[in-house]
Amino acid sequence: MTKVALLSVLLAIGMSACDRGVTVLVAGVPTRAADEPCGADPSGPRDTSMTVTDVGGNVYHTVTIGNQVWMVENLRVAGYRDGTPIPRVSDTGQWSVLTTGAYCLPEHDPSAHEDSYGLLYNFHAIRDSRGLCPCGWHVPTAEEWRTLIAQLGGAEVAGGRMKDTSSDLWRISVPGTTNESGFSAIPAGGRGRLGSAAEVGYYATWWSSTPSDSDYAWHWGLYPDKNSVRFNPGHRSSGFSVRCVRD
Repeated sequence: MTKVALLSVLLAIGMSACDRGVTVLVAGVPTRAADEPCGADPSGPRDTSMTVTDVGGNVYHTVTIGNQVWMVENLRVAGYRDGTPIPRVSDTGQWSVLTTGAYCLPEHDPSAHEDSYGLLYNFHAIRDSRGLCPCGWHVPTAEEWRTLIAQLGGAEVAGGRMKDTSSDLWRISVPGTTNESGFSAIPAGGRGRLGSAAEVGYYATWWSSTPSDSDYAWHWGLYPDKNSVRFNPGHRSSGFSVRCVRD
């Protein structure tokens, strides 16, 4: 079976399961009954050891931080929850004028970056009603990001408690970086409205699902040389990483 055919099968399975209210391939968590809503939690207490699989077959680990359950890896799915493929757009001129969802690769290099860093999405993909995160998960709101940062001690120190320490992906070492939260933030860089993807190894930036106005939306990120967290509006045509949080 070709990769394209396999992806089509996986997308179809994911669409069918989610439409029935079933969580797709979640290890250690009971399957949802057919009449349960997508966001129902049949497992009771949140299980920090579970994994969740998106419609493209990518597996993500999870971590509980306070009362939230987050994915430990950046999203790297190339299709919406209903099985519709998301276009990959590398051309700068085309990317800058899009009004619909799209993704690109960090620095356009699939062999070096896709598995480690995930994909970069524009905000149109975040807001698409077909859903970007797996069934039972969603792109966090600005308020959910604020809750996470507060749980980790506030914006001045939370970044050091979120940065991955098990790899050498961060190109600058900062004293006090511990990843004690288990969030394992990695520096996938980003893509400006008018530019190419860049800054892999230096910056981590994630969308929220909350617009700030008709052209901009809130995003959160980490610096390469500090342990603090930044948050500000980014243009909807920018390309940033996505971390999903459990419903």
